[in-house]
Amino acid sequence: MSDPISSLLASGADQVAARVFADVFTHDAPSPQPFREVRARLTALAGATERRRFLTTSAMAEPAYAGGLEVVLLWERALLAARISSGDQGLFIVVLREGEAARASGDAYTAALSRLLESRRR
Repeated sequence: MSDPISSLLASGADQVAARVFADVFTHDAPSPQPFREVRARLTALAGATERRRFLTTSAMAEPAYAGGLEVVLLWERALLAARISSGDQGLFIVVLREGEAARASGDAYTAALSRLLESRRR
């Protein structure tokens, strides 16, 4: 776990996922959002810099890509948001009903964190 993103997720993946959710899906943010927004917010939280390059197999191995997928998988388990593919447009993230409720709650971070922690207990 030498990269900052893996270290950040290891210190509290649910808290990180909730923070990224609240940052990406603000109350008035459109849904779906490009997956690159998730990667960018995660990278910023980790204090890292993301390498910008065309999506290739090696780009998918980057910590920001893998970490972003981990965050989205946590959202999917909690029914906050899910991945959708738009063909050649790439990967997008759409907010689900529980995610809409979280971002409309007035404190999206706390609401998302509550859903994430609850989903671990199921």
